[in-house]
Amino acid sequence: MVFIPRDPVMQNQFLSHDSSTSATAAAGSVVYLSGDNKVAVVSGTNTNPYGFLMQNVKAESSAHPTGFRLPGDLGSSDAFTGDPVAVAHLGLYETTHYNTATTYSAGGRLGVLNDGSGRLTPIGVSALAFADNNTTDSDVVAIAQNTLSSAAVAAGQKLRVKLLI
Repeated sequence: MVFIPRDPVMQNQFLSHDSSTSATAAAGSVVYLSGDNKVAVVSGTNTNPYGFLMQNVKAESSAHPTGFRLPGDLGSSDAFTGDPVAVAHLGLYETTHYNTATTYSAGGRLGVLNDGSGRLTPIGVSALAFADNNTTDSDVVAIAQNTLSSAAVAAGQKLRVKLLI
């Protein structure tokens, strides 16, 4: 029998963006395991959250050969469709990838917005209810650590969150 400890930071940087499900994704999007070591943005109740994307995923340029990178892409933390991506779990993070049609309260429970974007939203404000979960608490993926008023949301201020997945 074998039980090998793994480093979640290193192991999750070897997951790949699943280009068969979506072309692009934003940093901070909630993702699910779509296959062996592949992740895609949560898009419905049957795509249970796994973690948070730590970098933008950009589409390949149609004007260049596959794998060609423009000078502006070199040194960027962005990934391209099908590339390895980093996935965050637990810990404290700041994001601007959240539902901009609502406000946030410190201590508020956050779920995934039901629009296919993977954005955070307060539970009860268009949040996904996952098919195999029995309680609202199962749908919570993060807790808001600061309060954002409508003016703060409109200004694009960062929401600090404690990840629960």
